Amino acid sequence: MNLIDCHCHFYNLQAHDLQEQLQKAQKVGIEYFLCSALGKQEYQWYRENVFPSMKWYAGIHPFYENSHETDLPQLEELCRGKEIIALGEIGLDGRNNDSQWQQKILLQQLELARDYDLPVIFHVVKNYYQLYKILKKNFPKVRGFLHGFNSACEVAETFSQLELAFSVNARQPQQDALEFIFKKGRLLLETDAPYQQPYDSQADFHELANLTHIAENIAEKLQVSVGKLVKMEYKNLQNYLGLKL
Repeated sequence: MNLIDCHCHFYNLQAHDLQEQLQKAQKVGIEYFLCSALGKQEYQWYRENVFPSMKWYAGIHPFYENSHETDLPQLEELCRGKEIIALGEIGLDGRNNDSQWQQKILLQQLELARDYDLPVIFHVVKNYYQLYKILKKNFPKVRGFLHGFNSACEVAETFSQLELAFSVNARQPQQDALEFIFKKGRLLLETDAPYQQPYDSQADFHELANLTHIAENIAEKLQVSVGKLVKMEYKNLQNYLGLKL
């Protein structure tokens, strides 16, 4: 069993020599990559660029400038054609004051997930409890994961009441939250490459190969082996995404 990057952006890594990035990552034992497509231009790129080690999901992002409401028909087409493994990344982002629009487009996409029986990958900034209330009230059977999770332990405890896992990258939550997620058996690993490099990084972008450092750092904090994290990851991908790799 090798590492899986549960959230990255091949489309955006083109500017950093994607093929080289892939080779470096595979050389250090990263086997699969789950990629996020945001906007119809990206949807089309992932349709046209097939990699044996890649699977992808698509969504309308609440903050990303290339995501638009007008992408919804193309998104439904991807769902209908079973071209994607999940809806995502979608959610709520408190950095913008367009909360009504964010909630509207979120609900529309959650309806797609329900209608086509797809898991969901969530992007959340600040508005965790608002998202939880929406899900609890309208979509209590939603499954998937919160990507880039780095919030408090209380937030993890709240969302663990739903069928959701937690994907962690270089910008990790506090120790108590990390321990809770691990003890609940809901941990996933990601880079979010080319974004979300460590806070102290001087690099221009985050490399796919850095997933090994993320896994080693988390394993050290939890005092477990990387192999144990990998086994948990495979299990969670099957349980929360229905994905067998």
